[in-house]
Amino acid sequence: MPAARFYGRADLRVEEVEVLPLGNGEVRVKVAYLGPLTCCPTGQPHPLTGTTLPETLGHEFSGVIEEVGEGVDGTRLEVGQKVCIEPVMSCGTCDMCKKGNTPLCAAHFALIGYNRAGGMAAYVNVPQRNVHVVPSHIPLDVAALAEPLSVAWHAVNCAQLQPGDTALVCGSGPIGALVTRVLKARGCSTVFVSEPTSTRGKIATSCGADVVLNPLEVDVVAEIRRQTGGLGVNIAFDCAGNQAALDAAVEATRAKGRVVIVALWEKRATLDFFSLLSRERTITASCCFVKQDMEEVIAALAEGRIRVDDLITSRILLQNVVRDGLEALKNNPAQVKILVDLDASVAAWDSQRV
Repeated sequence: MPAARFYGRADLRVEEVEVLPLGNGEVRVKVAYLGPLTCCPTGQPHPLTGTTLPETLGHEFSGVIEEVGEGVDGTRLEVGQKVCIEPVMSCGTCDMCKKGNTPLCAAHFALIGYNRAGGMAAYVNVPQRNVHVVPSHIPLDVAALAEPLSVAWHAVNCAQLQPGDTALVCGSGPIGALVTRVLKARGCSTVFVSEPTSTRGKIATSCGADVVLNPLEVDVVAEIRRQTGGLGVNIAFDCAGNQAALDAAVEATRAKGRVVIVALWEKRATLDFFSLLSRERTITASCCFVKQDMEEVIAALAEGRIRVDDLITSRILLQNVVRDGLEALKNNPAQVKILVDLDASVAAWDSQRV
């Protein structure tokens, strides 16, 4: 079968690989759609999986159960079911795991698609506890977005959103856009978005943002205070990962306000602790998501309380994942979610081999 395997920095190869035998408690998923991301494994063996490079990438994906291995709960999982994958793997025995907080595992969680073969292939074997059944009426391309949507859902849970709250989202990349959509779907009265790119500002508007502010053109904090009667927002999300965005998120929140760090920072940040103390602001962080988040997301999609199909901006072949996927995400701000179509990819792969 074809698979995209990561060999090292700037070295991603689409090549023929063998389908691995099923292990105890695993199901084989025929992958339908996958969302490629620009970050890649470190290459160091993880204590939970022991895998090293090369590794098949892909942690955001959907598919159909092709085969069920020994030890799988047949009352929950069976051949033919639509599924999406919760990629976080943990030890299952530490204090955090026992409480359901798997991303906070004492062994430092592993990810399917980073530390174990992922979904950037025709088939992938997945531990049964990482498999979520998707109602049959949800399209598989939509199901592939359940994973990033769960990241946004968890961030909003970390913010302890109350109906009628106001919010600021700093950054309207893929996750920032999804945070905006989740906020509106869950009763946030006014969502401000700070985004310097006009294209992504339009994406924020399409996701339900009430006010989009360009931080290169306006004083975001002053404008938010003006529009909130001098109070500021109840909650703010850093989805940008830069100092200016973090400063705005803190200063735009009102007294007793809450700031959630969602972005993956590449360097150290500074905080004005007097600003936090003097207004009793709270700052917290959101890491991945837990099982309940994905369950709630699937229910919201099934019931039509939230949509993501309009955020799919491209469908590509696995063979072109670097040019049309990774490079497009990096260089084209109009791209929100690019999906690899595995059925089309396999058909093209097989035709080239005839």
